[in-house]
Amino acid sequence: MKEAGWLPEGIRRHVGAAYLAEESLGRSGARVFDAGGCFLKIAPRGELERAAAMQDYFARKGLGAPLIAFDQDGARDYLLVQTLPGQNACRWPGEPARLAAALGEAIRALHETDARDCPLADVNERWIDAYGKEHGAPFAGDVSILQKDALTHGDCCLPNIFFDGGCFAGFIDLGDAGLGDRHVDLSSAVWSLGYNLRTTRWNERLLDAYGRDAIDAARLALCDQLR
Repeated sequence: MKEAGWLPEGIRRHVGAAYLAEESLGRSGARVFDAGGCFLKIAPRGELERAAAMQDYFARKGLGAPLIAFDQDGARDYLLVQTLPGQNACRWPGEPARLAAALGEAIRALHETDARDCPLADVNERWIDAYGKEHGAPFAGDVSILQKDALTHGDCCLPNIFFDGGCFAGFIDLGDAGLGDRHVDLSSAVWSLGYNLRTTRWNERLLDAYGRDAIDAARLALCDQLR
């Protein structure tokens, strides 16, 4: 547990005298704290600016928790976000078939959101760049078939999707979000469902619930290769 006095003023005034309980160490050394009704993420300076912008955007669209504050000092970013109700999809208490359907429905609702005013539109490029960095070589597939046809999460895995009493509550960890090809989210969600349930039995149920009318098999296969 830590007192909040060491935080920058822009964060401290919202946390008050609360004690911070550290929950996890995230990607790139980001630290996450429970601040009582909200959570605080701290990362090297510049790493959370995108997350702050998209957190605010998703909240305004009814897809995520409100951004309480974003601040920086010479070395770090500080992102304070209200806690979502419920729990992430990894802790779904009911039948796996219903989980798969709920995921498909939530992701389709995300992708049907009017995002013409989205401030960031580089999700496809970020996926392609990440592939090159991971594999040490450019992706050889035909990325020209990718579209920017939806507001996407960018890392649409079960831990980042919250449900409350079986109802969709919102998305978290929005540092990869923006306009992109809807299949980047579908690829991640299908993979994550199979990984967390330790079976691919329910993967097709997710895609059925999402709606086959909006799924392009070639683009989905390409995103599977990029993931």
